[in-house]
Amino acid sequence: MKPALLFAMLAAGLFAWAAPIVAQAQPPAPQAAPAQPETPALPAPPPVAAPAPQPGSPAPETPPATAQAPGRPGDVVESAGFGDEVTLTARPALVLAGRATWDDLYGTFRRTLEQLNGLARAQGVVAAGPPMIRFLSSTDDQADYEAILPVVALTQPPERYLPARPGTTPAGQTYRFVHFGGYDTMEQTYDEITNFLDERSIQAEDSFVEEYVRDPETTSEVDLATFIYVFPKK
Repeated sequence: MKPALLFAMLAAGLFAWAAPIVAQAQPPAPQAAPAQPETPALPAPPPVAAPAPQPGSPAPETPPATAQAPGRPGDVVESAGFGDEVTLTARPALVLAGRATWDDLYGTFRRTLEQLNGLARAQGVVAAGPPMIRFLSSTDDQADYEAILPVVALTQPPERYLPARPGTTPAGQTYRFVHFGGYDTMEQTYDEITNFLDERSIQAEDSFVEEYVRDPETTSEVDLATFIYVFPKK
């Protein structure tokens, strides 16, 4: 969404089976009865259900309920609400500053995060969570941001990570919102965030954070989920 609206909203405080049944032993066929006098043919009886299991026969297994779609390990989206109050704890991170035009915002973010991941791999750094983008400031044409990759540890000298730098993830009290879907529908979610904060008279800091909880490289656009963190002014 355009910077003037996005950052103005924040500055003004207006800113988710049956296993085969064991064959049942059938009772011996009854002996043929003596021939009876011929009687008029009767209509064939309708089909009947299979005979019930005889005493001592194993009970047929009950099919389980329909299987649910597999969950995503570590995915906390399903239990997240819209506007949860959470406390973020600072963790080690690689940070790479950048600037993006509003027309190529998401493309720039993707390229920056790819670069950041490449730097981490080159130095043997192990990622420890979803990547983030922290918005810092904006003009009518562009936005300044930091790409943040949480990591297990940073043990090399700072110059080994250039052009990134050692840092930490955002920390503190914040309101967490969930956006489902691609980046092209993000503006609607920000409008809802604006309403949420406005109704509660919450004044927000100018900067805010997006956390890409589901990897865009392995997730279809319709299943994408992003956490948006808004920090209230103290």
